[in-house]
Amino acid sequence: MPDKPLRVLSIGNSFSASVCRQLPPMAAAEGRALGYACLFIGGCPLRLHAENLGKSAADPSFRPYRAMCSGFPAGEGLDGEFPASSNELLARGDWDVVTVQQASHESWDYANYQPFGHAVVEAVRRACPRAEVVIQQTWAYRADDDRLRPGGAWGFGQAGMFERLSDAYDRFAADEGVARQIPTGVAVQLTRIREKAPFVPYETADLARYRWPDLPPQAGDVVGRLGWRRNWDTGEMEIGRDTIHLNERGEYLQALVWFGLLFGADPTAVSYVSPHVGDADARFLRECARDALVQGGAL
Repeated sequence: MPDKPLRVLSIGNSFSASVCRQLPPMAAAEGRALGYACLFIGGCPLRLHAENLGKSAADPSFRPYRAMCSGFPAGEGLDGEFPASSNELLARGDWDVVTVQQASHESWDYANYQPFGHAVVEAVRRACPRAEVVIQQTWAYRADDDRLRPGGAWGFGQAGMFERLSDAYDRFAADEGVARQIPTGVAVQLTRIREKAPFVPYETADLARYRWPDLPPQAGDVVGRLGWRRNWDTGEMEIGRDTIHLNERGEYLQALVWFGLLFGADPTAVSYVSPHVGDADARFLRECARDALVQGGAL
Protein backbone atom coordinates (compact mmCIF):
# COMPACT_ATOMS: atom_id res chain seq x y z
CA MET A 1 0.00 0.00 0.00
CA PRO A 2 1.42 3.43 -0.88
CA ASP A 3 2.53 5.63 2.02
CA LYS A 4 0.73 8.77 0.84
CA PRO A 5 -3.06 8.42 0.64
CA LEU A 6 -5.22 9.99 -2.02
CA ARG A 7 -6.66 12.97 -0.16
CA VAL A 8 -10.31 13.73 -0.84
CA LEU A 9 -12.49 16.45 0.71
CA SER A 10 -16.26 16.68 0.20
CA ILE A 11 -18.12 19.93 0.78
CA GLY A 12 -21.54 18.39 1.01
CA ASN A 13 -24.41 17.04 3.04
CA SER A 14 -25.95 13.68 3.88
CA PHE A 15 -25.58 12.57 0.24
CA SER A 16 -21.79 12.73 0.68
CA ALA A 17 -21.76 11.66 4.33
CA SER A 18 -23.04 8.26 3.19
CA VAL A 19 -19.72 7.81 1.37
CA CYS A 20 -18.06 7.51 4.78
CA ARG A 21 -19.76 4.19 5.52
CA GLN A 22 -18.53 1.96 2.71
CA LEU A 23 -15.78 3.72 0.73
CA PRO A 24 -13.04 3.69 3.43
CA PRO A 25 -13.37 -0.04 4.18
CA MET A 26 -13.61 -0.78 0.46
CA ALA A 27 -10.43 1.17 -0.28
CA ALA A 28 -8.60 -0.56 2.58
CA ALA A 29 -9.73 -4.00 1.44
CA GLU A 30 -8.59 -3.28 -2.11
CA GLY A 31 -5.17 -2.06 -0.97
CA ARG A 32 -5.74 1.62 -1.81
CA ALA A 33 -4.66 4.40 0.54
CA LEU A 34 -7.44 6.95 0.96
CA GLY A 35 -7.83 9.92 3.28
CA TYR A 36 -11.44 11.04 3.14
CA ALA A 37 -12.94 14.07 4.87
CA CYS A 38 -16.57 15.10 4.55
CA LEU A 39 -17.91 18.47 5.65
CA PHE A 40 -21.48 17.73 6.64
CA ILE A 41 -24.63 19.78 7.20
CA GLY A 42 -27.85 17.89 6.56
CA GLY A 43 -29.66 19.14 3.45
CA CYS A 44 -27.05 21.83 2.82
CA PRO A 45 -27.47 23.51 -0.62
CA LEU A 46 -24.82 25.36 -2.61
CA ARG A 47 -26.37 28.63 -1.46
CA LEU A 48 -25.60 27.86 2.19
CA HIS A 49 -22.11 26.53 1.39
CA ALA A 50 -21.36 29.87 -0.29
CA GLU A 51 -22.74 31.80 2.69
CA ASN A 52 -20.70 29.72 5.12
CA LEU A 53 -17.48 30.46 3.24
CA GLY A 54 -18.09 34.19 3.71
CA LYS A 55 -19.09 33.89 7.35
CA SER A 56 -16.13 31.75 8.37
CA ALA A 57 -13.74 34.06 6.49
CA ALA A 58 -15.03 36.96 8.59
CA ASP A 59 -15.18 34.93 11.82
CA PRO A 60 -12.74 31.99 12.09
CA SER A 61 -14.62 30.71 15.14
CA PHE A 62 -17.67 30.06 12.94
CA ARG A 63 -17.56 26.30 12.35
CA PRO A 64 -20.97 25.21 11.09
CA TYR A 65 -19.94 21.81 9.72
CA ARG A 66 -19.31 18.45 11.27
CA ALA A 67 -16.11 17.12 9.71
CA MET A 68 -16.01 13.33 9.38
CA CYS A 69 -12.52 12.07 8.62
CA SER A 70 -10.74 8.75 8.14
CA GLY A 71 -7.53 7.39 6.69
CA PHE A 72 -5.20 10.33 7.29
CA PRO A 73 -1.70 10.00 8.78
CA ALA A 74 -1.52 10.39 12.54
CA GLY A 75 -0.68 13.86 13.81
CA GLU A 76 -2.60 15.84 11.19
CA GLY A 77 -5.62 16.38 13.39
CA LEU A 78 -7.87 14.89 10.73
CA ASP A 79 -9.24 12.13 12.92
CA GLY A 80 -12.83 11.18 13.66
CA GLU A 81 -15.46 13.90 13.90
CA PHE A 82 -15.13 17.54 14.96
CA PRO A 83 -16.64 20.98 14.25
CA ALA A 84 -15.04 22.71 11.27
CA SER A 85 -15.41 25.37 8.59
CA SER A 86 -14.86 24.85 4.88
CA ASN A 87 -12.20 27.58 4.81
CA GLU A 88 -10.36 25.86 7.65
CA LEU A 89 -10.16 22.47 5.96
CA LEU A 90 -9.42 23.88 2.52
CA ALA A 91 -6.51 25.82 3.97
CA ARG A 92 -4.99 22.97 5.97
CA GLY A 93 -5.24 20.09 3.52
CA ASP A 94 -3.05 19.16 0.58
CA TRP A 95 -6.13 17.91 -1.22
CA ASP A 96 -5.98 15.90 -4.44
CA VAL A 97 -9.73 16.01 -5.05
CA VAL A 98 -12.46 18.28 -3.67
CA THR A 99 -16.05 17.27 -4.39
CA VAL A 100 -19.08 19.52 -4.42
CA GLN A 101 -22.77 18.83 -5.01
CA GLN A 102 -26.18 20.41 -4.79
CA ALA A 103 -28.72 19.57 -2.10
CA SER A 104 -31.02 16.88 -3.46
CA HIS A 105 -34.25 18.85 -3.05
CA GLU A 106 -32.78 21.69 -5.16
CA SER A 107 -30.84 19.51 -7.60
CA TRP A 108 -33.44 19.42 -10.36
CA ASP A 109 -33.67 23.18 -10.97
CA TYR A 110 -30.56 24.94 -12.26
CA ALA A 111 -31.87 28.25 -10.96
CA ASN A 112 -30.82 26.96 -7.52
CA TYR A 113 -27.18 26.43 -8.55
CA GLN A 114 -25.91 29.86 -9.45
CA PRO A 115 -24.26 32.14 -8.49
CA PHE A 116 -23.66 30.06 -5.36
CA GLY A 117 -22.04 27.10 -7.09
CA HIS A 118 -19.57 29.38 -8.86
CA ALA A 119 -18.62 30.98 -5.54
CA VAL A 120 -17.93 27.58 -3.97
CA VAL A 121 -15.91 26.27 -6.91
CA GLU A 122 -13.85 29.44 -7.14
CA ALA A 123 -13.14 29.36 -3.40
CA VAL A 124 -11.88 25.78 -3.75
CA ARG A 125 -9.66 26.69 -6.68
CA ARG A 126 -8.17 29.69 -4.89
CA ALA A 127 -7.41 27.74 -1.73
CA CYS A 128 -6.30 24.50 -3.42
CA PRO A 129 -5.01 25.30 -6.91
CA ARG A 130 -3.55 21.81 -7.39
CA ALA A 131 -6.76 19.98 -6.40
CA GLU A 132 -9.21 18.66 -8.96
CA VAL A 133 -12.75 19.85 -8.45
CA VAL A 134 -15.18 16.98 -9.02
CA ILE A 135 -18.98 17.12 -8.87
CA GLN A 136 -21.01 14.31 -7.35
CA GLN A 137 -24.22 13.85 -9.30
CA THR A 138 -26.90 13.05 -6.72
CA TRP A 139 -29.93 10.84 -7.38
CA ALA A 140 -33.68 10.82 -7.81
CA TYR A 141 -35.82 9.93 -4.82
CA ARG A 142 -37.65 6.65 -4.37
CA ALA A 143 -41.02 6.52 -6.12
CA ASP A 144 -42.97 6.59 -2.83
CA ASP A 145 -41.83 10.15 -2.11
CA ASP A 146 -45.02 12.20 -2.00
CA ARG A 147 -43.50 14.94 -4.16
CA LEU A 148 -43.02 12.44 -6.99
CA ARG A 149 -46.39 10.69 -6.83
CA PRO A 150 -49.12 11.58 -9.35
CA GLY A 151 -50.47 14.96 -8.31
CA GLY A 152 -47.36 15.61 -6.17
CA ALA A 153 -45.99 19.06 -5.42
CA TRP A 154 -43.24 18.92 -8.02
CA GLY A 155 -45.42 17.91 -10.95
CA PHE A 156 -43.16 15.11 -12.19
CA GLY A 157 -42.19 11.59 -11.20
CA GLN A 158 -38.94 9.81 -10.48
CA ALA A 159 -37.83 9.71 -14.13
CA GLY A 160 -38.59 13.41 -14.45
CA MET A 161 -36.50 14.21 -11.38
CA PHE A 162 -33.58 12.19 -12.74
CA GLU A 163 -33.74 13.86 -16.16
CA ARG A 164 -33.86 17.33 -14.64
CA LEU A 165 -31.07 16.82 -12.13
CA SER A 166 -28.87 15.20 -14.79
CA ASP A 167 -29.32 18.21 -17.07
CA ALA A 168 -28.66 20.61 -14.18
CA TYR A 169 -25.45 18.86 -13.09
CA ASP A 170 -24.20 18.73 -16.70
CA ARG A 171 -24.83 22.46 -17.05
CA PHE A 172 -23.13 23.16 -13.71
CA ALA A 173 -20.06 21.17 -14.77
CA ALA A 174 -19.91 22.90 -18.15
CA ASP A 175 -20.33 26.39 -16.68
CA GLU A 176 -17.60 25.80 -14.09
CA GLY A 177 -15.18 23.93 -16.35
CA VAL A 178 -15.38 20.78 -14.20
CA ALA A 179 -14.21 17.82 -16.26
CA ARG A 180 -15.50 14.93 -14.17
CA GLN A 181 -18.67 14.00 -12.36
CA ILE A 182 -19.16 11.07 -9.99
CA PRO A 183 -22.24 9.52 -11.62
CA THR A 184 -23.95 8.20 -8.51
CA GLY A 185 -27.35 9.26 -9.83
CA VAL A 186 -26.82 7.38 -13.09
CA ALA A 187 -25.80 4.24 -11.18
CA VAL A 188 -28.91 4.46 -8.99
CA GLN A 189 -31.14 4.84 -12.04
CA LEU A 190 -29.47 1.90 -13.81
CA THR A 191 -30.31 -0.37 -10.88
CA ARG A 192 -33.94 0.70 -11.15
CA ILE A 193 -34.05 -0.02 -14.86
CA ARG A 194 -32.41 -3.43 -14.46
CA GLU A 195 -34.10 -4.70 -11.29
CA LYS A 196 -35.96 -7.93 -12.09
CA ALA A 197 -38.51 -7.13 -9.38
CA PRO A 198 -38.46 -3.33 -8.99
CA PHE A 199 -39.87 -1.47 -6.03
CA VAL A 200 -43.62 -0.85 -6.23
CA PRO A 201 -44.90 2.14 -4.22
CA TYR A 202 -47.48 1.41 -1.54
CA GLU A 203 -50.50 3.61 -0.97
CA THR A 204 -49.64 6.19 1.67
CA ALA A 205 -53.09 5.87 3.20
CA ASP A 206 -52.49 2.14 3.75
CA LEU A 207 -49.71 2.81 6.25
CA ALA A 208 -52.34 3.32 8.95
CA ARG A 209 -53.38 -0.32 8.78
CA TYR A 210 -49.92 -1.68 9.61
CA ARG A 211 -49.09 -2.74 13.16
CA TRP A 212 -45.61 -3.06 14.63
CA PRO A 213 -43.38 -4.67 13.42
CA ASP A 214 -44.97 -5.10 9.96
CA LEU A 215 -44.00 -2.83 7.07
CA PRO A 216 -44.88 -2.54 3.36
CA PRO A 217 -42.51 -4.39 0.99
CA GLN A 218 -39.35 -2.36 0.33
CA ALA A 219 -37.25 -4.58 -1.92
CA GLY A 220 -36.13 -3.45 -5.35
CA ASP A 221 -34.53 -0.03 -4.79
CA VAL A 222 -31.18 1.21 -3.48
CA VAL A 223 -32.84 4.32 -2.02
CA GLY A 224 -35.14 4.56 0.97
CA ARG A 225 -36.12 2.74 4.12
CA LEU A 226 -39.16 2.50 6.34
CA GLY A 227 -39.00 1.84 10.06
CA TRP A 228 -40.96 2.08 13.26
CA ARG A 229 -40.36 4.89 15.74
CA ARG A 230 -42.07 6.35 18.77
CA ASN A 231 -44.03 9.55 18.30
CA TRP A 232 -43.13 11.44 21.47
CA ASP A 233 -46.12 13.76 21.15
CA THR A 234 -48.74 10.99 20.99
CA GLY A 235 -46.78 8.30 22.82
CA GLU A 236 -47.59 5.81 20.04
CA MET A 237 -45.46 3.91 17.55
CA GLU A 238 -45.61 5.06 13.93
CA ILE A 239 -43.90 4.29 10.63
CA GLY A 240 -41.11 6.70 9.71
CA ARG A 241 -40.36 7.12 6.03
CA ASP A 242 -37.05 7.97 4.39
CA THR A 243 -37.58 8.15 0.64
CA ILE A 244 -34.44 10.08 -0.27
CA HIS A 245 -31.30 8.57 1.28
CA LEU A 246 -29.41 5.51 0.13
CA ASN A 247 -30.08 2.32 2.04
CA GLU A 248 -27.35 -0.28 2.70
CA ARG A 249 -27.43 -1.51 -0.90
CA GLY A 250 -27.21 2.05 -2.14
CA GLU A 251 -24.28 2.92 0.10
CA TYR A 252 -22.35 -0.02 -1.34
CA LEU A 253 -23.25 1.11 -4.88
CA GLN A 254 -22.16 4.67 -4.13
CA ALA A 255 -18.83 3.47 -2.76
CA LEU A 256 -18.24 1.41 -5.91
CA VAL A 257 -18.86 4.43 -8.13
CA TRP A 258 -16.59 6.67 -6.05
CA PHE A 259 -13.89 4.01 -5.86
CA GLY A 260 -13.97 3.49 -9.61
CA LEU A 261 -13.67 7.18 -10.41
CA LEU A 262 -11.10 8.10 -7.77
CA PHE A 263 -8.76 5.21 -8.50
CA GLY A 264 -9.49 4.65 -12.18
CA ALA A 265 -10.58 1.11 -11.34
CA ASP A 266 -13.23 -1.17 -12.80
CA PRO A 267 -15.79 -1.76 -10.01
CA THR A 268 -16.51 -5.27 -11.28
CA ALA A 269 -12.98 -6.21 -10.14
CA VAL A 270 -13.65 -5.09 -6.55
CA SER A 271 -13.55 -8.04 -4.18
CA TYR A 272 -14.87 -6.21 -1.11
CA VAL A 273 -18.52 -6.92 -0.34
CA SER A 274 -20.56 -4.96 2.17
CA PRO A 275 -21.72 -7.04 5.15
CA HIS A 276 -25.26 -5.89 4.28
CA VAL A 277 -25.22 -7.15 0.66
CA GLY A 278 -25.32 -10.70 -0.70
CA ASP A 279 -22.82 -11.95 -3.27
CA ALA A 280 -25.25 -12.09 -6.21
CA ASP A 281 -26.57 -8.62 -5.45
CA ALA A 282 -23.01 -7.33 -5.08
CA ARG A 283 -22.23 -8.54 -8.61
CA PHE A 284 -25.34 -6.77 -9.89
CA LEU A 285 -24.41 -3.52 -8.14
CA ARG A 286 -20.79 -3.70 -9.32
CA GLU A 287 -21.98 -4.02 -12.92
CA CYS A 288 -24.30 -1.03 -12.56
CA ALA A 289 -21.48 1.03 -11.04
CA ARG A 290 -19.11 0.12 -13.88
CA ASP A 291 -21.68 0.92 -16.56
CA ALA A 292 -22.47 4.28 -14.97
CA LEU A 293 -18.77 5.16 -15.06
CA VAL A 294 -18.47 3.99 -18.67
CA GLN A 295 -21.56 5.99 -19.64
CA GLY A 296 -20.03 9.08 -18.04
CA GLY A 297 -16.66 8.58 -19.73
CA ALA A 298 -14.83 7.87 -16.47
CA LEU A 299 -13.74 4.37 -17.57
